[in-house]
Amino acid sequence: MSEGSSEVAIHDDGEHSALSPALVERMADYARAARASSTWRAYDSDLRHFATWCAEHSPALSAVPAAPATVAGYLTALADNGYKPATIRRRMAAISVAHQLGRHLNPTTSVEVATVWDGIRRTHGVAPARKHALETGLLTRVLEAVDGDRLTDVRDRALLLVGFAGCLRRSELVALDVADIAETADGLVLAIRGSKTDQERAGTLVGLAYGSYRPTCPVRSWIAWREAAGLVEGPAFRAVNRHGGVSAGRLDPGSVARIVQRRVAAAGLSPADFAGHSLRSGFATAAARAGVTDRSIMRQGRWRSPTSLDSYVRAGRLFDRDNPSGKVGL
Repeated sequence: MSEGSSEVAIHDDGEHSALSPALVERMADYARAARASSTWRAYDSDLRHFATWCAEHSPALSAVPAAPATVAGYLTALADNGYKPATIRRRMAAISVAHQLGRHLNPTTSVEVATVWDGIRRTHGVAPARKHALETGLLTRVLEAVDGDRLTDVRDRALLLVGFAGCLRRSELVALDVADIAETADGLVLAIRGSKTDQERAGTLVGLAYGSYRPTCPVRSWIAWREAAGLVEGPAFRAVNRHGGVSAGRLDPGSVARIVQRRVAAAGLSPADFAGHSLRSGFATAAARAGVTDRSIMRQGRWRSPTSLDSYVRAGRLFDRDNPSGKVGL
């Protein structure tokens, strides 16, 4: 990883000269695999931004290695120019990784940088602006507007329902292959090959039961899409052109957000309030409201801890039977 770039490189400490170039390159391949390619791209963009800021601020400033005062000044400039704390945190992570890979002293761990970061968080807050959850009632309303028989309608109905019932992340939904979806007497069994919380790709199975109502049944919607598109193998969810032709390639994660926003808009909702993640948060909210235990929700959504799940289910339990505001005699 050189200044202004997060491209992974194996640091040459003199010992690597005894290794073959092919082995060193494979070492770099595995180092790259330690993080998702999207993460490396984000780090690359962030580090270039930092390097540009250093060059424009003063020719004497170095991005890698950087002094703690330089990083603290950069964070201050970001905060004063309206960057969100989440973006600033990611920029810090990129700078940290660049220094670790280059075997430089890490300025982000200094007291100076940590103190400035604490001040930014206290001043600007760290809570992200959340999109609305597409819980069952809203999803049903959206599906009622997806009432056509065009191939895109059949696909979108299946994508929304499988994504919702499986409590899937966008990346997990578009990564599904036809072979990953087994049709059983009880419903669908999804093989999730890898995810945000399964970087080692151990894999897990997720069950989708038959719905009580045919229009909102994830199992029937998937079968309808598979049959209409003539899917036998390859990606489960694909692009459909204006002539009804089905692409051989899979949708990208951003397509899920666009489909959700297009469909909520058709149902008379504000598309700006929803995103691809609204399916996952909607399922967790609806399940919590229905009295499903945290353990069961965590298993379906593959959350590792109740803390991670809490922000999803809190809204669904605001008015459960233990709400004290209904028990004080008002």
